[in-house]
Amino acid sequence: MAEKTERNSVSLGVFLAVAAHPGVPFSIIELAGRGITADAAASRWVLEVGKPSLHGFALADKLIDFGEREDQLVGLWQGYRAGEVGVVAFELRLAEIVVAMERWASVPEGPVADSSGRLRRKRGPVTDG
Repeated sequence: MAEKTERNSVSLGVFLAVAAHPGVPFSIIELAGRGITADAAASRWVLEVGKPSLHGFALADKLIDFGEREDQLVGLWQGYRAGEVGVVAFELRLAEIVVAMERWASVPEGPVADSSGRLRRKRGPVTDG
């Protein structure tokens, strides 16, 4: 009986499936490897940079952006496996997704915009004792 492997990353699962798929060109396997690296870098960035330095909504916005890349990746992979996306189009779109994921974890220069400020409670003498 095959053992089921649990993963906490959608992207990792898809990139591993892409790399293991029979018949994909080596260039696609290379992109899958870069995607695995980008996924690991994103996880590390969240723990080491994102959580300690970004406020809730700013971090949430960034994570939503990454989730959109994952959704694109899953949709592309499903389309390829169903025969709806050819190998050339698959490789081009996979490259776009991987590059976007690689850029995602880069640390922005300067102060990070935070949309949560408008929701913060202002302390004042009338409302707080």
